[in-house]
Amino acid sequence: MSIYLVRHGETDGNRNRVVQTPETPLSAQGHQQSSELADAYQHLPISRILCSDHTRTQQTAEPIHQRLGCELVLSELLQERNLGDLRGSPWKQIKFDFLAPDYQPQNGESFQQFGERVERAWQHIVEHAAATPDSLMVITHGLVLKYILIEILNIDEARLTQSGIENTCVTKMDKSDFENIEMLCDISHLRHKTVAGAAV
Repeated sequence: MSIYLVRHGETDGNRNRVVQTPETPLSAQGHQQSSELADAYQHLPISRILCSDHTRTQQTAEPIHQRLGCELVLSELLQERNLGDLRGSPWKQIKFDFLAPDYQPQNGESFQQFGERVERAWQHIVEHAAATPDSLMVITHGLVLKYILIEILNIDEARLTQSGIENTCVTKMDKSDFENIEMLCDISHLRHKTVAGAAV
């Protein structure tokens, strides 16, 4: 059995490069991507979906959840990094590297705080995978996935940069061997050309 790590579908914030809020919904393209994800994965033995409680991840989960009829569990640990007062700001208006490891967003999470939370999120994923009789799907966000893949699973950053973490990309690994990455950031389920979007 497997763990499937999935990024949410496209939002207007991704396309327009705006730091998003928890309430940011999917765009029309994002809903289409989520439907195509469900088309591709609806026949697999997935018995639980673990999902960030942000609007865009819940909307991404809805089609596959409806088709599988499986358990859906929401988790605050899987939320995107909280960039505090920068939420809602266009990237081009921010005149510094707000993703730098030493930057502390006002009313948000430092990189260290974010990393500690994602480490807890990973343990949450491992526990759910062990308690799930079949495969587990996890629907989360770009920066969360980047941290898991690079910092926890030791994927080479250059390899990840080459593949990209596109909307609804899927990373598949063996539930009993997390180092066995069978598929990295795959978007072969998408039938329509996508525009690369921002990570947050």
